Amino acid sequence: MRKNPRLRSRRTGHWLGCCLLLSISGWLSGCQALPSQTAAPSEMLQGRLWSVEQADFVKISQLLAELPAGSWLLVGEQHDHPEHQQWAQRWIEDLAAQGRLGAVAFEMAHYQQQAALDRALGQEQITPEALEWVAAWPWDRYQSVVETSLRLAPRVVGADLTRAEQLAAYREGAPQAALSPAQAAALDQLIDEGHCQLLPPERLPQMRQVQLARDQQMAAILSTTPLNERIGVFLAGSVHQRPDLGVPRWLAEGVQSVTVRLVTLDERTRAEAYLEPGVEQRVTADYLLFTAPLPAADYCAELRAQFQSTHH
Repeated sequence: MRKNPRLRSRRTGHWLGCCLLLSISGWLSGCQALPSQTAAPSEMLQGRLWSVEQADFVKISQLLAELPAGSWLLVGEQHDHPEHQQWAQRWIEDLAAQGRLGAVAFEMAHYQQQAALDRALGQEQITPEALEWVAAWPWDRYQSVVETSLRLAPRVVGADLTRAEQLAAYREGAPQAALSPAQAAALDQLIDEGHCQLLPPERLPQMRQVQLARDQQMAAILSTTPLNERIGVFLAGSVHQRPDLGVPRWLAEGVQSVTVRLVTLDERTRAEAYLEPGVEQRVTADYLLFTAPLPAADYCAELRAQFQSTHH
């Protein structure tokens, strides 16, 4: 028996970073949140940082101060929440002010944009055309954090695969298979839930291959980007950043990372209620940062309409 989709979407929060349909069928709303409850959230949570290890709130300044030199701060966002890009930008600015900012990497840019990003480094203003920016990622949403990174960071890095390579992974598979049956099953479940049970079951393993290929690619980019004892910042969808499922599982040995998942508040009032069960007893984030709720929207209806128009 399937669970109530409203409850399911409340737990998952949003799809796997940039939904795979962005690559496979071009459905942009797949990068947005699934339907959520709209009851007033606890004002005690908004803007606060929860340490999963300590099971308590900590100061954001403490998080930044305790990041190991030469590590990556993995910021797991909900793509359609404007607060999330603002938080990433704030941390980039704070680390730069401390003289500790290393490279900034983006899921929203693929590695073949690197030459364009290098040319733009240090410039105050830049156009999306100059960056060869992918139109699927709304420039007005990411402009500020990208421009800030180009101005303050020693390097800005495109981390993702190209769309053609994502399509190739869909057809041919990822370079490496899932690390365990549990990881594969969890990804398939998230794909099924994130696509509102509209995908034929036989397509789930192919969609999983795209997710795996992207995570492996982004992990390879982070693993080979020098940080010179500074703190790197990587902005991507929150499932990409999950220590149990995503990029952290594929980082090279010795590459350190800390994941902060930016959480959109709903009616739940206890921080622990937002923790998702991890695969193989691993955590799903190191910290949770709570952000304002968003207006209710039925993204499954949008996806359903897109499926109907695509298949007729």
